[in-house]
Amino acid sequence: MQNRDIRDKTVVPAIAWLLLREDHAVPIIGLAPEDIKASSRGAILASGSQLGHRRRLTAIVDRLGFRGDFGTYAREHWPAVQAFLRAHGCGGWRDVFAARRVGGAYFGAVLRPERRQLADRIFLGESPTPSRVFLGVDSDWDVEIAERGDLFGQWGFVDDKLVAGPLTDIVDKVYHATPRAPGDAEAHKARVLAAVRRFRAACPEDGPGWVDILRSPGNDRLAFLRAQDGTWDLVWRDLRPSPPPALAEVPGHYALQLRDLPALLAGEQDLARRLYFRRDAWDEREAHVAEQHFYDVGHTVLQRQLATDDQVRRVWLGSTGHWPVRRVVTAAERPPAGFRAVTIGPRTLWISELITAGEYRQMIAQTGYLERRVAVSEDWLRANDPAVVVDAMPVGATWHDAQAFCAWKERSIGREFRLPTLAELRALRPFHGPHYERLSEDEFPWEHRPPRPLGGLADDSDEPRLPVPSAVDWSEPRFDELEPASVMPERPNPNSAYRGPGRKRWITDFPPRAVWRDDAWAVHSGLRFIDAWDAYEWAQERGLISGRFWEGPIGVDSWGAYKNAKVGFRVVLITP
Repeated sequence: MQNRDIRDKTVVPAIAWLLLREDHAVPIIGLAPEDIKASSRGAILASGSQLGHRRRLTAIVDRLGFRGDFGTYAREHWPAVQAFLRAHGCGGWRDVFAARRVGGAYFGAVLRPERRQLADRIFLGESPTPSRVFLGVDSDWDVEIAERGDLFGQWGFVDDKLVAGPLTDIVDKVYHATPRAPGDAEAHKARVLAAVRRFRAACPEDGPGWVDILRSPGNDRLAFLRAQDGTWDLVWRDLRPSPPPALAEVPGHYALQLRDLPALLAGEQDLARRLYFRRDAWDEREAHVAEQHFYDVGHTVLQRQLATDDQVRRVWLGSTGHWPVRRVVTAAERPPAGFRAVTIGPRTLWISELITAGEYRQMIAQTGYLERRVAVSEDWLRANDPAVVVDAMPVGATWHDAQAFCAWKERSIGREFRLPTLAELRALRPFHGPHYERLSEDEFPWEHRPPRPLGGLADDSDEPRLPVPSAVDWSEPRFDELEPASVMPERPNPNSAYRGPGRKRWITDFPPRAVWRDDAWAVHSGLRFIDAWDAYEWAQERGLISGRFWEGPIGVDSWGAYKNAKVGFRVVLITP
């Protein structure tokens, strides 16, 4: 690109940022192949796995609206772009949105229109697309008009104040808290409209300050802006004026991409990042509607002063069904299909049965989650092999997998979901007995040897011993056989801390496939559970699992294989 040579090793500021797929953002410094290579090196990823350099190059070309890979762009599209610019009388590049003094008034950050505002209007606004807009380039309009308070904060492209053509109505960007005096809003809008008409009379459409919008045939994601002196600029679909909001610290749940992060785990930084990476969102219009909606639903001026712009936006998105919300559940409502209302202490939870493999496969089909799943040694398909795990069986999942399901459920239904807490799971299903409750105070007891049979806890007890129920069949044995005469004490032992030798087998192709048996089901609190020493459920607390015989921590990216177990989950519909 002319005037933007990156080969002199100077730092070239980005024109703006482009959203790619997989929650990447890249700084676009120009359209020349060298510029695009430099842009690729500046990519920032919200979360998940990084795209390789070649894939980023092709992704940039694609998201700028050009067909083919980067090589095709360099050979064919870039020469065509240069020819298009020459044909339309375009010379060097210029930032036509730069702040500048206009007629003695500062057409700056508060007064000037912004690059994303115009980009969203061009690519997301109603037809027809504007052909000429006012950006104040090289203009000298009346200072008295510029300094009128009625125009403060009114510029943008959510309406036609700055668009060539007839001006019949405008959007007033002043917001009124309720209750308001009758006619206040209408009177203020009339004053703004009169001021805009004075501005338009002082700045005719064939005069300075106006730029033409040029659209390249066959490209619906890129537009060029030509000033009257022949300099040019550009905007694109999914344009962002700045890089993604930075994270001061990356907690463990950021192993999930933003689209797989349920609302309950999302903090204020997550909210800003999620809004940043939303595609096809007309930012200026949403912000305008959300601002007045904040007051219309009863918030005060003081509450607005304490709320961030993102929080105001979320209130509106929730009210329109574009964001999961918590709603009060009335006594007359029935739980959704697959859920049961369960009372735990003073609260009533709407809690699901165990999520099935079929439900999870539906989520995968709709979202492509497995393609961006955190790469771990415990392959999801080993726990859910479709050849042997039918749709009706409970899914085997990691804690991150379970949270991603909650996020998908939120998008599907428009309500917030979470996993049950450890205390809730234990209230729904108690321990098998005091012995196993004591075991839970220690590390997982059956990683290196299976449990001792049920019966008396003392080694010399005459009570009959029965095998502790198991619910998982493995494609390879997990333990070596025990000599018939051997006795394996199980912790905690009233007389000894002896653990005995380990019997865990080495698995060459880890993990082996794991299939649920169908003979360990039991009903607790009206819900079906798997009561076995090797069957567990995820709790909402990060990395904690609960079972009939043990509870405690395991790795968040394990579905239990390294512990000789299999972990499923159920979800709770969140209510205030």
